[in-house]
Amino acid sequence: MKKFLNLVFDKNKVRYHLGILFVAYTASAFAQIKNEGNKITGSSTPYASIKPPSQTGEVGYNTLVFSDDFDSINSIDVNSTDKTGFNWYVGLPFGGPDTKPSAFSVSNSVLNLTKAPRNYNWAISSYSIKKNHGHTFRYGYFEARIRFDPSLGKISKGFPAWWALSTAYSRVDTMFHSEKWAELDFFEAYTNGYSNFDSSFVGTVHDWADSAKIHYQNKHNIQKLPSTVNFNQWHTYGCLWEPGKITWYFDGVALMTQKYSASAPPDPLPNAGDNSPVPPPAGTFTILDTDPQGLLIILGSDPNWPMYVDWVRVWQNESKKL
Repeated sequence: MKKFLNLVFDKNKVRYHLGILFVAYTASAFAQIKNEGNKITGSSTPYASIKPPSQTGEVGYNTLVFSDDFDSINSIDVNSTDKTGFNWYVGLPFGGPDTKPSAFSVSNSVLNLTKAPRNYNWAISSYSIKKNHGHTFRYGYFEARIRFDPSLGKISKGFPAWWALSTAYSRVDTMFHSEKWAELDFFEAYTNGYSNFDSSFVGTVHDWADSAKIHYQNKHNIQKLPSTVNFNQWHTYGCLWEPGKITWYFDGVALMTQKYSASAPPDPLPNAGDNSPVPPPAGTFTILDTDPQGLLIILGSDPNWPMYVDWVRVWQNESKKL
């Protein structure tokens, strides 16, 4: 999700030098649910019956540490109390105004981000940046079941986004500072602003430093999905983050992987910003592992581009919990 920093630091220059990669799938990987027309109906699954996805098994991320089926709006701190006990908070970073109650609603077990603020593609997050409490994460399998109308990109500056950002960085007064910080975009329906959405899955890991003058991001972060995919129907957008490795998933199918290490440059080598040393040094992206408060997770879009969220889940190994 490079919402605010996308716009400020022209991430487009990096992204649009990438070749759009077509990913081949079997038809079964993109099986669609029954068309529900304009009715946005979600699902509510009893907590005890939620099973770990198959992609969590190899790394042992079998503990459900965060789950919201949006059965009620009460999981959201709608009134900006910043009290403990909520899954989601409405405070925006860097002095922005809180997301207003009119920006979202919950019905039929679905979060409706129908008038999400344009600010940074950040409407609600898992952490109260004002009171310094909530849910933050280091490692895990992150998944969200989302739908949106792909035709609305041409009237929207922002876009549907499901992402994570350094908690410590989110709490500073300005988006410009000298320390390193991490960002992990699980999925963005990225456009260049007021442009058609071209059915690309954009999943990106960012290593930012020196007031964003230094910037690295994974090279193959744009994956073109088949034209048969109907984004108006439900799909699961996932990201498996384990020590030294990140893999992005669409409906359970792996799209791309980025490896990183404290002792070697990333594999594959990432794209570098204009002022970034080339080749990237050893340890690029390891800020993900060392960020003191981990990452908070975020849902957001544009006021002209509603996003509907059926559920959000995070799976971890008990030993990886912050």
